[in-house]
Parts: sequence; structure tokens; C-alpha cells
Amino acid sequence: MNLFSPEQHILVTGASSGIGRACALLCNSLGASVIASGRNGERLHAAQAACDCPSRWHVETKDLQAEIAGLPQWISELRQKYGKLWGLIHAAGEGRLDSIASFDLTEAARHMELNFLVPMQLAKGFSDRRHFVRGGAMLFLSSASAVHPEKGHCLYGAAKAALAAAMRAVSQEMAPRGLRVHCLAPGWIRTPMLETAIEHMGESYAAREKERYPLGIGEPEDVARMAAFLLSDKARWITGQNFVLGGGCY
Repeated sequence: MNLFSPEQHILVTGASSGIGRACALLCNSLGASVIASGRNGERLHAAQAACDCPSRWHVETKDLQAEIAGLPQWISELRQKYGKLWGLIHAAGEGRLDSIASFDLTEAARHMELNFLVPMQLAKGFSDRRHFVRGGAMLFLSSASAVHPEKGHCLYGAAKAALAAAMRAVSQEMAPRGLRVHCLAPGWIRTPMLETAIEHMGESYAAREKERYPLGIGEPEDVARMAAFLLSDKARWITGQNFVLGGGCY
């Protein structure tokens, strides 16, 4: 049974790889019309070729950080092009391993812009009542590091914690308007971000991390299933949460 109908348009950022791609593919397979956004148009079209219903897959190539000031207007343009939007899954972002000893102000500002200010701009645009269908939802990828800070995730955890706190406040503002707001906070998921961390930290790091997860390292599809549920009207009485997906680690 489908969770969505073709009239329900869901914008998925970061849809060219990893968790975003898994979310977009699953929502498409469950009946939604997906607006797949990312910086790499070739990968977005490759995902379209792999999806269940290519006619309900719409490619929108976008560099969110480079065009941050215009993101609310972009949401307006998408609404004019596709009609009112049912949902947003914001999966675009960037991981980072750091320490206070290596803290750099310029790099910190860039990282906070990407992982906090970009989603805030998207939320500003989407939450305009002219652009969303009552009953729909916004969902933002936070991180388990926002809830359980650990060494090496100083800046990344801070950015994701700020996002989770902001969206809790936004959820209270938007509830009377019929828009639900969620965050998902995954632990380690088998994505390019994890591969980069292992490349920098070594296989011994990967082995230690794997031991921390009783259910093993997660897959993008594990996050996508939760995301699809939260965007559907099956979750109509859920808002303002930051759900940790940690495979028993947290």
C-alpha cells in the first residue's frame, strides 16, 4: 500500500547520493512525486533511471550554499512550477572531523552556513502558507552528534544541535498552520561521509566504531524508511521531535 499519492510533491535535497538518494527513491516508490535536488545533475538523472516511476521524478540541479540568499524564492518558484508542496526532506550537508586545536574561524563560518543557515532558509521558504499543503511536513537531517557529542565532532555536532533546537521552535510556530516539522539524528550510516571519515582516521577507527553499534552500521535505507513515515499522514500526530537512529549505540 502506498503512503503517498502522485499529487503529493516532496522536495528532497542531497538526492544525488547517500541518505538523500535513498529517501527520494523510497518516496517515489511509495507513490509520491519527488523533486530531486542536488549539485550533480548527472547523478540525479542516474537516480531517476533507477527509480520505480521516472515520470514522478523531477530533477532540480541546485547548489544550495552558493545560492543561499535566494532559497526562499526558489521554494516559491518550485511551488509555481509543480503546485503546492507536501513535504521537504533536507538531506544535503557535509560532515566534518575536527578538534578545538584545529578550529578555524573562516572554515567554521562556512560549515555553520551549510549545515544550519541553509536549512533555515529552506524552512523560511517552505513554511510560507502559500507553498505547502496543510497536513504536510518538513524533515531535516540532524545527527546523533547533536544529542550525544563526542570527540572529533565539535563543529559538526554544534551545527546539527542548533538545527534541532531551531526546528523544535519552528514546529511550535507551524503547528497551528497544519505543517509538521521533524529532525532525524542518525549515527554512523554507510555513506560517502562515513567513507571519508574512515579514510582520514584509518581502519582501526572503523573497527572501533562498528563495535559500538549492536545492530551494526546503518544503511541509507534505514533512515529513508523513518523519513517516509514521518512525512506521511500516518505520522499526523507527531511534530517537533529529533529522533535518534543509532542501531542501539545511543
